[in-house]
Amino acid sequence: MTDYKLKVTLKYCGSCNPLIDLIQIGNKLKEAIENAPELQLVSPDDDPIDVVVILCGCPRMCGNKESFRSLAKNFIVIAGGMVDLMPVAEKDIPEQVIQKVRAFSSPES
Repeated sequence: MTDYKLKVTLKYCGSCNPLIDLIQIGNKLKEAIENAPELQLVSPDDDPIDVVVILCGCPRMCGNKESFRSLAKNFIVIAGGMVDLMPVAEKDIPEQVIQKVRAFSSPES
């Protein structure tokens, strides 16, 4: 058994045309990560990062940039009402993202 915590960071698009409430979703994600004993919320400047969650307010996904994706070994993209291109009700996005984050293995597993 290991005490390794999966390091997760959040990156936001410019929110120029949001179809969802990115602030509310981001706050729920932060709270869920901070309350999960196996997860650790880190700054995008930290190294290493295990998972980057890219929060885009609309399906255009302008925040889904290589510079964001390359911050971590794994990434998840929220784009309007989708998580990794799968439709998800806005109210369920935080829970869906946390499930996907937890599915990533720690480097030591």
